[in-house]
Formats: sequence, structure tokens, C-alpha cells
Amino acid sequence: MFGFGKTADPLSDAKSAQRWLEALPEQDPLAVHAALLTELGRLADRGTRRTPSQLEAVFALDANTAELRRALTAQYIEHSARSSRIENQLWSALFDLTQAFLLAYQAFGRDLSTQAASGKWQQMLPELIARQVKHLGSDAKVRLYRYEPWIPAKWSELHTLFSLALSRKIERATLALEPGGGTTTIEHEYLLVLVLQLVHGGNTTPRHLEYVADELDGWCQPLRLTLEPTALSSFYVDLAGREGLKRRSPAPLEGRVLFLDTRPLHSVLLQNIVVLEQKIRTQPLSERTPKRSEQLALLQKLAAQADPEFRPFARRGERQAAAGTVDAIVGFVNLAGFLREEERNPVVRADLGQSYGSTMELATFGRVRNEADRIAEQARRRLAAHATPGGPWEVKDVSQTGFRLIAPMVVANAVTLGTVVGLRPHGQKDWAIGIVRRMRRLTTDRAEIGMQVIAHQVVGVDLVEQRKAAEADYAVDGEATTVNGRTFPGLYLGLRKRGSDTTVQSLILPAVEYQPSRRFKLLAARTSTRLRLGRLLEQQPEWVWAAIEPIEGETALPAAQAG
Repeated sequence: MFGFGKTADPLSDAKSAQRWLEALPEQDPLAVHAALLTELGRLADRGTRRTPSQLEAVFALDANTAELRRALTAQYIEHSARSSRIENQLWSALFDLTQAFLLAYQAFGRDLSTQAASGKWQQMLPELIARQVKHLGSDAKVRLYRYEPWIPAKWSELHTLFSLALSRKIERATLALEPGGGTTTIEHEYLLVLVLQLVHGGNTTPRHLEYVADELDGWCQPLRLTLEPTALSSFYVDLAGREGLKRRSPAPLEGRVLFLDTRPLHSVLLQNIVVLEQKIRTQPLSERTPKRSEQLALLQKLAAQADPEFRPFARRGERQAAAGTVDAIVGFVNLAGFLREEERNPVVRADLGQSYGSTMELATFGRVRNEADRIAEQARRRLAAHATPGGPWEVKDVSQTGFRLIAPMVVANAVTLGTVVGLRPHGQKDWAIGIVRRMRRLTTDRAEIGMQVIAHQVVGVDLVEQRKAAEADYAVDGEATTVNGRTFPGLYLGLRKRGSDTTVQSLILPAVEYQPSRRFKLLAARTSTRLRLGRLLEQQPEWVWAAIEPIEGETALPAAQAG
């Protein structure tokens, strides 16, 4: 159909599959991807007659397309943040390829179950189960890119495959699934899926998740499932259940339970943490220190998840159940645009008596009857131009430091960890600003978002670059003459600490504009002052959050409310 090969059935056997794959345009991954989906879909059709030779062909196809999957994954990690369209295209390519292999293997699995007397079919069972488990792991990982946990049916599918391997006593049979790669077992592939789901707490970015998935193969080598617990504190999995690994509790366990001692994994993570801490301590000025610090924070979270001794983090503020809704504006650009417009052109009451109709209403009723509706409608339209689609978000609970919210999935698909969000509870006028720290997809149309609030007052400002005048060869009051440069938006955050008159001043600005000690003129509706940037508080691809210092002798910055 594509004109790449002359074989009637490119997947008739392993050699035909190899020749067909080599004939595809290597420089066009999307064409290869489309061809794979077509052929795998044909084999998975219920009306297709399948043979052991065709299953060998799919095994060969699977092994030789590992590089294609790695290339698509690398593109997703690198480019998914550029736009939602690119993210969706790459995510769908990864997801569809995994589903195509799973559907084909499920079809062969149904055929194999009816061929109990065929030695040719039965000797292919270990590799068939291992590859299904491996692709279920890929399915889990791709879904976690979007913070989507497995539904119970997926867990049941995974446990059924491993139970079949146990019943045939093939769970520890040595297999080679990739050419030139190492060997593995069904049990090892099963453990990789369990542990990946265990350590992902909803606060792991796709880049970090891919790093963890790559390292898990080595980290999980010493792990084994046992019928009896090897330690008082361990994890367990119920093969008759519809969940993953769970911490053992004092209550008696029922069902088909296997135990997992995660102490070897926890020890490996602690060793890596010690090595990173030593490197950061001995080489604090190294250009690799920021990356090492980021990796250290990730490993500390993973170690806490895998620690058999449950040690919950102390909360800075207890959560309290709450009800209500909040308006939400997602993203630095949208939030800055809305606040600057609202600051400079606030919605005001109309001038009365300027028309015959309003004059008559004022004379008859003492007021303009629809004035409140007009103001509300104008404010609603302004908010709709910048707010997220899907309507307000629901508040699930609140704490001293943040919110837990339920948002429509149409929004959550475009939100990533580290996204700046403006929140305004209904019935209030002030906006709070927060950062997305945790995400979890609940259903097909709703997601749970954990938000850290960093300020309860935010002002949209303009920042004017201050540059030395090219012709200035003298200084005034010890400073060189400056001229105004480019103007770009910023968010001024001001918090007055409780019980103190000290105001903490900071600024969020575009990431490309941040340089320590760089000087700007801050323009608000009623304020103009010069400032310099201080230390970096947090950095994300789109924005930077930095401390600021007014230059001595300048007017005060915008007033802050108590946080």
C-alpha cells in the first residue's frame, strides 16, 4: 500500500518483517509509525487467521522499533512544552503505537489459549507475556505524562498476565527482548510497572519520569516477589485485586497476596542521594550544581515513596475541607495581561444623565436599573478573554499554604507542573497567585490539581529595561546616565509577614529577561520606581520568580496586604 515492499504479507514471518521494516523511510518516523499501525491493526482484527510465524514477525517488529519509540519519547520530552498541539501529536503517536502492539498481542494470546496441544505455540508464551507486560508499562508511563493513573481494569489485566506466568512457572525464565540488549524476566518487567506507579506521586514531570523509568531497570535488579514477608514493614500486591503496590498494615491480608521488600531499592536511592550531596558540597560553584540539586530533590521524593518505613512529611498547614468555586487564569502571559488591563482600565460605573433613557430611569427610580448587570457583564467578558475554558474550578480543601482544586480536563491537559495560576474565590475581589505542584487525573473530564499559594496579592506591572546611554561619558550622583529600553510585562508580588511590618517584595518576569542585579523601571497604575533584581527564587521555562530591591532614593513599591 505504501509502495515500500513487494511482499503480499509483510508480517508473514520474522525475515519478511525485517525486510519490510528496513524498506520503510528511516528519515520519516511518522510514515514508519503509520505503516506500523496499519499492519498491526490488520493482524489484530478478529477475522484474521494468525500463525506462530506471524507472532515471531511481530516479536521482530517490536524489537526493531525500540529505537523509534525512544526517538518519539525524546521528541516529546524536548518539544511537548512548546504548544498543546505539538504535545497532543507526540503523545498520541506514543500512545497509539503502544496500543497497537497490545491489541495485536492480545489477539495472539486468545489464539494461543486455544492451542494447548501445540508445542510451537506454547513455547512462545513466555515472550508473549513478557512483551505484553512491557507494553503495559509503556502504557502506564505515557499516561503518567498527563498525570493519569490506571483504571482498575488495567491493573486487573496486568495481574492476570503475571498470574498466568506463575501458573506455568515461567515468571523467572530468562528472555532477550531487544537485539544486543540484556536479558530480563516476566517478574522483572512486572516489578518495573509496579514500582514506576508506586514512586510517581503526581508531582513528577515527564522529563523526570523518563529519567526514573530508565534507571528503574538497574535499581530493581535485586527485587523479588515472595510468598512470605521478609520484613515487618514491606509492600504487597494482591493478584486478585485491582490496585498496585500497597504498604502493609497491621490488619490481616486476604486474597492472592505477594510481598515485596523494597529495602534494596531504598538503599540504592540513599546511596545516590549521598553521592549527589557530596558533589554539591564539594563543588558548589560548578555549572552542574543546579541540575544536581534538581536531581537530588527528585531522588529524595522517590526514596520517601519507596521507604518501607512510612515517614510522612510534616505539613506546614493542615488541610481543611472546603466548598465553593474560584475563577482561574492559567499561565504567566494570560495572568499578566488580565491584571495589567484591570489595573489600568478598571470596570467603573457609567456616567449617569448622559442619555435620555438613563436620565428618565434616574428620575423615575433614583438609579439606573441595569447598572449592576452592566458592570457584571463587562467584568465577565474581560475575565472570559483571559480565563481558562471550562468554567470555574471547584475547591476541595484548603491549607495555610495552598488549595486542592478540581479542574476540567480541557484545562488540565494544558497545565503542567510549575505553571503559574491566578485564583480568585467567587465573591471576593483580590487575586491570589499560585504554582501547580501536583496533578492527578480523576475521570475523563476532571482532574485534581494541588496548588501552592505564593502570594495573596498580585499587581500587573510593566517593566522598562534600563540601559546606559551610549553617548553618556559621565556619571550623575555616582551612577551612569541611563535610557529606557524595551518594555515587557511582570507580576509584582507583595506580602507582609504576619506579626511583622516587613514587606517581602518579589517579581515574576519572563525567563529570558532574568539577570542578577539587572535594573528596571517598574510602572504600575499609580506607581513608578526603579529596582534591581535580587536572588533567584524559582525558575521555569516560561517565567522566573526573583527577589527585588528598590534602588535607594526611589519611591515605594505598590502596597501589599497581609498574607
